[in-house]
Amino acid sequence: MDTRYGTPLWVVGHKVTPIKTTGDYALADVWATPKVPGPPPHHHAVADELYYVLEGTMEFMRGDNWHTVNQGESFKIPKGTLHSFRNGGDTPARFITVHDPGAGADALFLNYGVPAHEPDSFEHSVSDEVIAEFVAAASENDMIIQALEPVR
Repeated sequence: MDTRYGTPLWVVGHKVTPIKTTGDYALADVWATPKVPGPPPHHHAVADELYYVLEGTMEFMRGDNWHTVNQGESFKIPKGTLHSFRNGGDTPARFITVHDPGAGADALFLNYGVPAHEPDSFEHSVSDEVIAEFVAAASENDMIIQALEPVR
């Protein structure tokens, strides 16, 4: 088993802990950093995505609309739908994300996440170099980016 599962990783400014599953889907526990942009608007050709907010409040973009999702609520993104997320609050928010089928989400997190225990891991995760590598690998991992600008 990949020992990076269960290890917190900084993935483009958000702390993501990939959770090992049967492989039929991908599951991750995410701490969304306040005021740090979410991923660039993108869609998944293969996977539906589900978010479940564990703590705080998140904003999820689906198509052209933003939706506020509070603790204890879920939000679904059907495959092929443009989406992103952001934490516009002042404190971290936490959510679970499920990609069904997994179709590459784990690979993006595991291969381009910076282990949280490393010095300056947050800063490294938002460096131009790491973001460029993440974006370059996205389409190979069922993350089809529509715009290179992150959502603010």
